[in-house]
Amino acid sequence: MNGILILDKPAGITSHDACDEVKRILNVKKAGHAGTLDPMVTGVLVIALEDSTKALRLFNKLDKKYTGKAHVHADFNIKEVEKMIKSKFLGKIKQTPPKKSRVKREEREREVYEFKILNNDKRNFDFLVSCEAGTYIRKLIDDLGKELRVGMHMASLRRTEQGPFLEKEAIKVEDLKNNLLLKKSLLNLEDAVKRLNVKIIQVGDDQEHDIKQGKFISSDIQAGKELIVAMNKNKVIALMEKRENKLKPERVF
Repeated sequence: MNGILILDKPAGITSHDACDEVKRILNVKKAGHAGTLDPMVTGVLVIALEDSTKALRLFNKLDKKYTGKAHVHADFNIKEVEKMIKSKFLGKIKQTPPKKSRVKREEREREVYEFKILNNDKRNFDFLVSCEAGTYIRKLIDDLGKELRVGMHMASLRRTEQGPFLEKEAIKVEDLKNNLLLKKSLLNLEDAVKRLNVKIIQVGDDQEHDIKQGKFISSDIQAGKELIVAMNKNKVIALMEKRENKLKPERVF
């Protein structure tokens, strides 16, 4: 039971609790998640199982897409909301993580690719947001309310996409024992990696041996600080980092 699982996380549990449930039901020793969902938030959560947990760094910074509902604390004009979104909440934005977050509370830049209102009533509106990893949707809604001077908060949220992994692929916790449904939501690591925007190099048996010995290998691949995936015979061998004209093994499988 090795690979990448696309889970539909239910409300009421943490992402860590969701991993524990997966481990218990599937009887695996290791499970780790990429990208955290708050307890009240539902939807797509990428979980790596067993040896595939070594590859979690490849999945941690995937773009996200959400749908949700915002509750406004006073009567509002939806046209003014849309105008404010276009002027201050699309493209590159500045955000300070909320007080309850586990990261350092300092302003940082994130990109919002899409933010639109789907429908609305007197005190609520449904929205869709597509954004860079690390964007806090709850804070996005709170900041929007402050700019409009009406106040608002996020009433519900669901992640519908995590990088190339979609809501329609995700399996519910209660269906994990259903082998037919599980088969649709559990990808082998190689297939999952090929869906990512990462650089892949093919190596031979001799290079694989060197990599597993922790040795650098020569390569003319163009890369910055991003991880490179080394594969041999369609199997992931290691995650590599560029060091001048050589590749250094970071995680070996």
